[in-house]
Amino acid sequence: MSRDFAEVPVDHADARRAAESVLDFPGADDVEVSVMGSQTGVTRYALSEIIQNTVRNEVRAYVRVVTGRQVATAVTTQLDAGHMNRAAASALEAARQSRPDEEWPGLPSPDVVGHAQGCWRYDDATAAATPKERAAQVVRLLSASEADNTSGVFETSAHSFSVLSSAGVDCADAHTRCVTTCLVDTGEATGWGEDSSHRLDRVDAEAAARRALDKARRGTGAIDAPTGRHQVVLEPAAVATMLEYLSYCGMGAKQFIDGESFLIGQTGKQLAAPGITLADDVWHAHSVGIGFDFEGVPKKRVAVIDQGTATGPVTDWRTSRKLKTEPTGHYSGSTEFGPYASHLVLDRGGDSLDELISGVDDGLLVTRFHYVNVLDRPSTLLTGMTRDGTFRITKGEVGGAVHNFRFAHSVLDALRSTSGVGRELAAFAPDYGSFGGTVAPALRVEDFNFASTTSH
Repeated sequence: MSRDFAEVPVDHADARRAAESVLDFPGADDVEVSVMGSQTGVTRYALSEIIQNTVRNEVRAYVRVVTGRQVATAVTTQLDAGHMNRAAASALEAARQSRPDEEWPGLPSPDVVGHAQGCWRYDDATAAATPKERAAQVVRLLSASEADNTSGVFETSAHSFSVLSSAGVDCADAHTRCVTTCLVDTGEATGWGEDSSHRLDRVDAEAAARRALDKARRGTGAIDAPTGRHQVVLEPAAVATMLEYLSYCGMGAKQFIDGESFLIGQTGKQLAAPGITLADDVWHAHSVGIGFDFEGVPKKRVAVIDQGTATGPVTDWRTSRKLKTEPTGHYSGSTEFGPYASHLVLDRGGDSLDELISGVDDGLLVTRFHYVNVLDRPSTLLTGMTRDGTFRITKGEVGGAVHNFRFAHSVLDALRSTSGVGRELAAFAPDYGSFGGTVAPALRVEDFNFASTTSH
């Protein structure tokens, strides 16, 4: 259960000790305790200067108490027996005042769902990184950016998770993460670079800065380009954003059961190009996460789209009972939201980025998207804007920069018209929080709708 790491934020022995003080709480039929610890250091820079360093350490224990079919949760930031018992008492009182959950499936038992194992994507050097070490990385990044207006972050963090319950769940995992982002603004154009891994020594901040600088320099002198439908090459950052919103549009079983998922009526049907295999896979080499969900159910790889064919949604313990399937270990921590695919991996293809571009006669190269919103979940229709490097492609060659576009397009339509998949994968950390991530290659898409242009 434990691994030989210098020090995770909350050792599982301490989490177990805290949980055991309430697992047989008087008046409760069942108790579940989830303990999460994190240590996060962020160095921010703007105008090519370090402007802020923050360090945040957090511990939270979620105590879920069951009495009959009434369930409630209380939270404490202290793991001693006194605070744990007060949290359990608060949860029990709240449960007694709540409406019965007529569909309550009970807590999952390892004898039924299996015993969870950890991924342990944990690196001691990343966990122990100091403000001085992060500042040194930023200094090298700023030197590589060669610009007076460079901004972004360099972040290192460590996270631990333990789940224990009166039904017999007893599991732990931990991961570290290093993330760098870099925005270069030359005054006439902007460029973007980023990198992330569970290990600090695998993050190349200088390379991210050089990519950002190259995009910004090439973006000078942008001109208008016609709106409408274009052949495009989407770089991995743009692809990752689309996939994250596709997950929100219905990869979870609750949306499927509620009739709000794009997967409704699609199982076994061709939903994307044959080269598209999209899975939730925390076990992938580039993923960063834990090997179980927030109920301690083992997390499985689920190919929601397998070689273009729709399979089915990810599930948790509750929704798997409804669908009469095995749980895949994707409980989000929220009964209202349901299971969630938070570790997306789009399988690599066989083309280099240059080869993807060479297949475009007249189209666009897109670095990334921002200001993205969902217009319609069942059809996966999104709107948003291109950013930090949009370029014309003519006869297989990247030309000059064009002004940014606002797009209105369905993610599924983009995946259906995909004609090429890149062989280089890039990993992306979530914009908010520390849980999850996306692994994606570049794509060549034959038909992508740009509704309007901007002045920059």
